[in-house]
Amino acid sequence: MKIKKKKIRNIEKYLSDIDEKSTFFIGVQVDSKIKDKLNQSFKNIGKKEPLFIPNPYIGIMSERNTVGEIVPDKTKPKEICYKAQSWTVKHWDGTLQSGTTEVPYLGYPKRFTPPKNFYFRYLENPKHNDSLLIIDKKFINTHDEVNDIKFCINLVLEIFSEAETFIIKGKKLEPIIKKVPWEVLPKGEQIWKTFKDGKKYPNISKSERYLIKERFDYIESFKPDNEYQGTAGYTGYVVFCFENKQLYILDSVIYGNATYIFSDSWENVSKLSKKEIIQGNLEKKRIVHTKNWEKELGEELKETLH
Repeated sequence: MKIKKKKIRNIEKYLSDIDEKSTFFIGVQVDSKIKDKLNQSFKNIGKKEPLFIPNPYIGIMSERNTVGEIVPDKTKPKEICYKAQSWTVKHWDGTLQSGTTEVPYLGYPKRFTPPKNFYFRYLENPKHNDSLLIIDKKFINTHDEVNDIKFCINLVLEIFSEAETFIIKGKKLEPIIKKVPWEVLPKGEQIWKTFKDGKKYPNISKSERYLIKERFDYIESFKPDNEYQGTAGYTGYVVFCFENKQLYILDSVIYGNATYIFSDSWENVSKLSKKEIIQGNLEKKRIVHTKNWEKELGEELKETLH
């Protein structure tokens, strides 16, 4: 069934043409209009990659799918929180001084909801001109899968303004290929240069950009051996590797997330999804982005590296 809405709340009528306990897929038929959106919303389309994940900054569903969500926990009492605020002061001699201050406010503590990590698969059929982009999951029309089905339909609607359910017959999907979602940066290239382009991260404020640069500059002052930037489900994440000490720092460009320190082999950690890392308690230490971040990270690095 084809769906053209901004969002759905009840999925029953949209699955009325699918028998109970039958399997189906969710996606879109690819025409010229969809192809344009593909190039805007996905990385590596056309590079023969098996799986794709949407840019996390398209909308709230894409953000929940790719990087997760930080929400206030209203079941707990309010506490002192901090938000970044940039400022500029003009001195008597005309010179300008700028900086960023963390402003305290009373708010609910934050709770992190891990990402859903639904990937898309592109099924190209040039002979019949009926290519499909589907979510890489075989759904079953049962009550247990209602939440995932609803989420994925709304994810596709957010990106393409339409969605469709498919029952694929006689077309076998290839096995999922485990792809390491990281790419190494050229030696000597500072990680900040890959994130200062506002087009990639339009929802990050000026104050947050300042804090990102401060964090990255601080970590780079310890002279890591290699740096990686995330792709796919790790878009917006970077890794600083201290190979000789078997120490690896995973950090997010989004202020309010956390920095993860690993002592296991990076080859092992890099093959895991962010959800697996977060829920598996695999890190040596987790440092939340607060005003004490630099002090806590500095103590950890100085103890390990020196």
